[in-house]
Parts: sequence; structure tokens; C-alpha cells
Amino acid sequence: MTTARIVVGYSATSTGRDALRLGIAIASERDAHLYLVMVAPEDDVFTAAQPFDQSYGRIRDRQLQTWLDEAALTVPEDIQCSTHLVPGQSAPEGLLDAARQLGGGIIVTGSRPGGLLRRHRLGTMASHLLHASHVPVALAPAGYDHPGPLGHVTAMFGPRRGATDLIGESIITARNRGIPLRLVSLVTLDVSDKTVPQDESEVTTDVLQDLETYATKRLAEDATELVEAGRATTHIATGRDVPAAMAELNWHDDEIVLVASSRLASHGRMFLGSTATKMLRVAPVPVIVIPSGYSFHEPDHATDPEPEG
Repeated sequence: MTTARIVVGYSATSTGRDALRLGIAIASERDAHLYLVMVAPEDDVFTAAQPFDQSYGRIRDRQLQTWLDEAALTVPEDIQCSTHLVPGQSAPEGLLDAARQLGGGIIVTGSRPGGLLRRHRLGTMASHLLHASHVPVALAPAGYDHPGPLGHVTAMFGPRRGATDLIGESIITARNRGIPLRLVSLVTLDVSDKTVPQDESEVTTDVLQDLETYATKRLAEDATELVEAGRATTHIATGRDVPAAMAELNWHDDEIVLVASSRLASHGRMFLGSTATKMLRVAPVPVIVIPSGYSFHEPDHATDPEPEG
């Protein structure tokens, strides 16, 4: 998962501030550029013909740019940052278009307000992104306030094929950032009758075998190297259902958890499945969802745009 170009879907709300703080945490101590993006509604045929509405649009855009400028002032000086006010038929579509134009490697958004502190509630923006994005989407829980840098990464996978993208990106993230990786096999009694080993060495063997089964032999070998070097650990989380299994896990304030898209996702796109949705609802740390078949490369057309503010 690249974090060289981080696109933050910003709004002057608690949701936007949570997203900004997560963007800063991801960018902290990295050679990264933070793009703060707000979407201004595009003029339609009716409003374009109305002088009053055009005047309103200019006033609105000035206010949006002011909010962006104020947000940029809160970004630490050692992080590159620029602001971008972009047009769009809807906020999610405008943000996705901006990510393509800016060559964004990850999109960051916050949780819908009104839920429990440190929990996720999906609003319209996040829900749309989690079913359409071409790059990973990072979701900040309500009230997220860790300043960064990130210090732990957890990869959550279940007893189904299709974990290749997830495991590959989690290993890359851990290696590139020099942080410990936790590989968690999620086993729920409502869908599995798997016998869970109790001995620590047997747990490690079981998890690594699952990686070979549900991802690839090469990734299982890479994970084994990290475990043997003391840079990765393994865990089997069990429970009657996903929330019960997740309750077994302890979390660090500087942690992120990576989950995979559903097998229903088309290649290169994201689709949040039912299991990942259940994990998202109870995870107290940021969650990053990886698109199906995701492998990052810098688009040929991507250039560093001039900062707008």
C-alpha cells in the first residue's frame, strides 16, 4: 500500500477532522504528500443560467477554500500539503475523480458522527467509496486523535480464498514502515467448525498454512521470514460471530487494520463484504480496505499539481 500521495476527503465537520488526523498519522515521518480535497457541487443547466445562483456559487467556493486553508494550517510543517477544491456531481464521485487526477495512492475519510467514540459508522461518502474505489480506502473511527506515525499493522483474513491482495499489502506496509505485523486468522463458529490449536507454535503453523491456502505460497514464505525475524506475530481470533472474535484482540493507539474486499468485487475495484462490514463496526482503530487485484503503480499522467492554497 503506497502512501506517497494521500488524498483526504475533507469537510469542516468532526468527520473531516477525523479524516485529516488520520491522513497526518499516515503521512507522519514518510516522504508523502497530503492532498486536502473538498468537492463543490457542479453547476447544472438551471443554476448556470441564474446570475443569483452564480453569485452564490462564488461565495460558497470562497467559504470552502477558507475551510481548506484553515485545515492546511493544522498540518505539521514537515508534511507536504496542498488544498484542492474540485467540482463534482456528488462528493464521492468528485473525490474519486480527484484521486485519479492527483495520482492518489490512498483515500482517507472519516466516520459519520453520532456513534460511539473510537467506532466506525459509515456515511454516504464512505459507503460509496467502499463499493467503488480503485485504490485503498482508509477509514478513521470517530474521535481519532493519534498524531502518528503509525506503529503497528494488523491483517485480518478468514477461511476463504482471495486474501492475496490483503496479505501482500500488509507485508509491504510492515516492511516499508519498519513496524510489526500481526497476522490474524478470524474463525467464527457460525460459519466454521475448525479446531483451533492452543499451543503458540501450533497457532503460528496453522496461520501460515492458512496464508498458503487462502493467499499464495510466496506470501506465506514472506510472512514466515517476518515471523522468524521477530517482526510479525500470528493470532487466531475465535468467537460465536465476528464481534465476539474481534473482542479477543487488543489494540494499540498507533495501529491500523487491513481487510480485503469481497470476492464479489471486480478486478481493480472495491466491494465491502458482510464480514468486513462487521469487523469495521467494532474495530476501535483505523481500517484500510484493499481493492480486489490491487497493485499500485504511479499513473503515467500523474504529476504533482501546483498547490491551490
